[in-house]
Amino acid sequence: MSKPTNPYAQAYADFLRETAEHQLVVLHDDGLYLHLRIQKPGTRTWSWDVTTWPGHLATSGDIADGYMFTREPDMIGVFDRPKDHRDYYSDGAPSIDVRYWAQKLCGGRSHEVKKYNADVFLQLVREHLEQHEELGNEAQAFHERQLVLLKQLHELRGLDKTTQLELLQSHWAAEARAKHFSSRPHTTIAGQRRDAAADVIDRLWSTDGLSDEQIDHLIEKYDWHVLADIEIPRQSPAERRQEILDDSKWHADSESEAHKWLQDQSPVFGEDTWEWDLREYDHHFLFTCYAIDLAVRLYREHQAQQTETQEAVPA
Repeated sequence: MSKPTNPYAQAYADFLRETAEHQLVVLHDDGLYLHLRIQKPGTRTWSWDVTTWPGHLATSGDIADGYMFTREPDMIGVFDRPKDHRDYYSDGAPSIDVRYWAQKLCGGRSHEVKKYNADVFLQLVREHLEQHEELGNEAQAFHERQLVLLKQLHELRGLDKTTQLELLQSHWAAEARAKHFSSRPHTTIAGQRRDAAADVIDRLWSTDGLSDEQIDHLIEKYDWHVLADIEIPRQSPAERRQEILDDSKWHADSESEAHKWLQDQSPVFGEDTWEWDLREYDHHFLFTCYAIDLAVRLYREHQAQQTETQEAVPA
């Protein structure tokens, strides 16, 4: 079974690169009162300290500076990772519930460790569009199947490419006129436009001149009853989707602008986009999580070595 991808792979790679030679120095070890230092021998660059007392764990140093967590009396136990959660991700990173760890920060600081991220905004927009009923991947696949069927139909009817294009252009023009009057659905002219659009789409999908055998072939091979007699938009779902995504990039500079754009696009994205979380945990906090995890792992190894040493001493 393949391992999942680490959502914070870049931060973990940066952390590993800077701490590959780090070792544990135990400055104080008295039950729940600990002072641990993790550093590369001979330098304090990229080093950090972990200090604990009952119900608290604080970090300080060159990285992971300025955080204090509170939860249980034994805070080392809170941040201990089970063995089956080490080397959890495909890049070897441990499984850390960053959101849960942030909730343990003192002073309500959990909201401070997330920053607006334009990439998160654009990714959410992209994912929503790809799943959209009219603009998504399934809609695009349907559109492409329609075009294949229509091309086959027109070729069987003996229509050249110019005539095929003229039929499509007439269809698009009639649909545009019908939609122009869609806000006045009960007027005479609106009804006329709808009838005209229906006539054009009938001509577009006409089977005039085809034998029963040819029609049966189209029905069986191309799922005629699902694909035919339905509007074919001038712009494909993929093209319309790309236009919206391109527009979103002009509004990704700030969180407030991104949310305003989403509200303006409510016909596409719905009315609940204010709930979208456009923030991501910043690198400093992610480094802190990996720093605590490494400190706890090295301390557990230190404890195990001490136990082995004590057991090896003759009574």
